[in-house]
Amino acid sequence: MITENIKFNGQEAKETRLIKSTSKRQITIPKSFFELLALEDGVTFVAQLYDDGVFLKPYKTEKESVRDQDRKHIIHQVFREGYSEEELIEELNYRLKKYDEFMARRVQEFENDIAGSSDDVVGDGPEAGSFNGLDVFFNKEAGTSP
Repeated sequence: MITENIKFNGQEAKETRLIKSTSKRQITIPKSFFELLALEDGVTFVAQLYDDGVFLKPYKTEKESVRDQDRKHIIHQVFREGYSEEELIEELNYRLKKYDEFMARRVQEFENDIAGSSDDVVGDGPEAGSFNGLDVFFNKEAGTSP
């Protein structure tokens, strides 16, 4: 039986268990610990070494949204194309605006699909329904210049 209740940062442990290491210096963290901390498989831990032990803390990062990833990709591509400062501002503004319009149309199409609508054309003007996806942001031949 474990009699010592170790405090860390003034907090007492919620649960204490004996964990044995394998010959490869691996340990298994009890399922109850994962459940109490609401952790998922594959989580990364920060390991800190102290005089009398090791402290493991889940390393939580905010997952980047697909929208944020797309916008970063657009920005990186525009920077690689070598625009002057003013052209860079104009091109970024144009492409990010087109991306936002594209995403708004896709959301609307999705909502229409859910509602059972057969309205395939969203928007107005000569470009309505002709936007071909993200590749237009990254291909000069696709007419991305403002």
